[in-house]
Amino acid sequence: MIRFEITEEPSPGVDGERFMYVPGRGLFRATCGAAGDIQLGEDRLRAIMSSARGPEALAHALDKAMGTAWDAELEPYRYAGDGAPNMVLTRVG
Repeated sequence: MIRFEITEEPSPGVDGERFMYVPGRGLFRATCGAAGDIQLGEDRLRAIMSSARGPEALAHALDKAMGTAWDAELEPYRYAGDGAPNMVLTRVG
């Protein structure tokens, strides 16, 4: 089964993007900042906070919005040497 992660680096005046695909989870897309971290907008954060019914629900909703499950499943496949600008999936299948 195919798994992948594609990251568009941000450039001046333009945010980056990250796409992650894991079988059984589907496709995840997020906006990324200059440091590569996932950015959540104010309106999205407000919606998450207003719909959460307690601290555990809030933590779960934030994890989902940041793609934590996709990130965790892709981690074993990542490899980047010192100074390498990209990550290569080495154990696909």
